[in-house]
Amino acid sequence: MTDPLRLAVFLHLPSGGGIRVAGQMIGELSRTFSITVHQPEDSSLLDVPGEVDLRVWPFPAGKRLSGARRLMAPLTLRSRLQAFDRLCRSVAREIDSGADAVLVHNSMLVAAPPILRYLKTPSVYFCYEYPRHIYEPDLIQRVSGRSARLLLAPLRRMEKKMDLLAVSSAGRIVTFSNWMGRLVKNIYGRTPEIIHPGVDLRTFHPVPSAKGSGFVLSVGALWPFKGHEMAVNSVAILPEAERPALVIVADRGLQPYRETLDMLARQKGVDLCIREKISDRELRGLYSAALAVLCCQHKEPYGLVPLEAMACGTPVVAVSEGGFTDNIIDGRTGLLVERDPVRMAGALSSLMSEGDLRRRLITEGLDFVSTARRIDSAGARLADIIADSIVSQHIP
Repeated sequence: MTDPLRLAVFLHLPSGGGIRVAGQMIGELSRTFSITVHQPEDSSLLDVPGEVDLRVWPFPAGKRLSGARRLMAPLTLRSRLQAFDRLCRSVAREIDSGADAVLVHNSMLVAAPPILRYLKTPSVYFCYEYPRHIYEPDLIQRVSGRSARLLLAPLRRMEKKMDLLAVSSAGRIVTFSNWMGRLVKNIYGRTPEIIHPGVDLRTFHPVPSAKGSGFVLSVGALWPFKGHEMAVNSVAILPEAERPALVIVADRGLQPYRETLDMLARQKGVDLCIREKISDRELRGLYSAALAVLCCQHKEPYGLVPLEAMACGTPVVAVSEGGFTDNIIDGRTGLLVERDPVRMAGALSSLMSEGDLRRRLITEGLDFVSTARRIDSAGARLADIIADSIVSQHIP
């Protein structure tokens, strides 16, 4: 019996859907490869359902900016990127000394981490996101005010260059939706392979005892581009007598934006509850208890939220854009609407009043996640791509 191939994984992710996908995929890959995960110390903790070795690299420059350091952000962020580049060089040297292949995930500092430039080992880059603040400045802004944006312009140029160089150095590129596939092609001039991640059905499944509560759910970080304001406005359109409460669940976010949502809800007469940093068990209970899950994110690259909702037996109403269109078949696994609170309110009202529609969406949604969005199938596909990258490297 031959020893398994040695796979190194590099990731630098915050909390949220990305780190969840990474953990699930690495768990599946551990069936095929001997895996060592390398991550800077400021990366979110990885929960892997399998045996892997974990190497946490010291990275004091990755600490969140606060106080005087935040005031010096234009200089501090530049030096942090330079420190990250040096760290990536060191990690690449260690990986090259013993791995057969490398799976590189996004970095929270710069989308494609510079480790891709320094690796000699065959690499596969799993592109979750491009630098959205650079390519979608009207939607995502790090700072407000023209003078602040001008001050950060050199930093953006540095980030863009680092990202482009890293992607151009990747052996293979994988992403998780047709939407992202088109963007990767447009931005980087490379055609990625598509793998649709699934949902851990051991974690997300219906909780029958939780059904029947009178609220709808919106899940995502407390950032404007996650669309929670649209959720508030959509619920507010429903007649007061049948208006459900709205629960927002967030893993992280901005306190001023939370205050904005609270104020908007009061103005609109919406009963709003915001829950932060809850456990998967609590989230499963909320998914299962909700009348519906509203997905109003702007151009979401993939979106695990609707899949998790389907797995818990709860209907989804989502904006018809981004990666949502890969997973939501309108009228079958959920409802897709234009980015319009009136249309979302109408779809939500239909779900609340039409029992046949609700039952169909629940049944087909459960079937979809259990057959077409299986973690093991996605993991096997990724394993094949990684193995093929090793073979291709050695073909003369």
